[in-house]
Amino acid sequence: MTPKHPWQAKFGVAIIMLALAFLGMVSTDVHSTGGWDYWRWVVPIYAVLALWLSWYVKRKTKTVSPITLWHELLHWIGLILAVFLVSCFVTLGSVSRFNAGLFDLTLLSFGIFLAGVYIETTFIFIGIVLGVFAFLAAFVAQYLYAFLIPVVLAGLLIVGLTLWFGHRKFKRQ
Repeated sequence: MTPKHPWQAKFGVAIIMLALAFLGMVSTDVHSTGGWDYWRWVVPIYAVLALWLSWYVKRKTKTVSPITLWHELLHWIGLILAVFLVSCFVTLGSVSRFNAGLFDLTLLSFGIFLAGVYIETTFIFIGIVLGVFAFLAAFVAQYLYAFLIPVVLAGLLIVGLTLWFGHRKFKRQ
C-alpha cells in the first residue's frame, strides 16, 4: 500500500542526497584532488533521484505529461553537460582538480535549487545546503567538520519539518 502523501519518499531522497553531499565533502577534505572525481559521478545520481521522486510524487495524478518529463530531463542533461565542460577545463589544464570539484558542487547546488523552484520544493533546501557546503569547502577548509555536521543536521531538520507540516496539512483536507 502506497501512502496518500509521499512525504516519506521526499524525506528519504533528501537524506540520501544530503548523505552523498556529506560524503563528498569528506572526500574533498581527505583527497583534495579526489573531490572532483566524486562530484562528477554524483551529479547523475542526483539526477536519477530527482527524476524518480518527481515521477513518484506525480504518478497518481494527471500532472505527468511528456512535456513536463522532457523539461525535467533537459534540466538534468544541461547540468551534466556543464559538469562535462568543467571536466574539459581540467583536461586542458586551465582549472585545477580541486577548483573543478568546487565548480561541480556549485553547479549541482544551483541545479538542485532550480529543480526545487520548478519541480519539487524539497530540493530548494538541499540546494541551499549544497551551496553552503561549497562555500565551506572553499573558505573554511581547516574547520570544515565543525561547520559541516550542524549544516547537515539543520538541513535535515528543515526538510523534515517542512514535509511534516505539509503532511499534516494534506491529512486535514
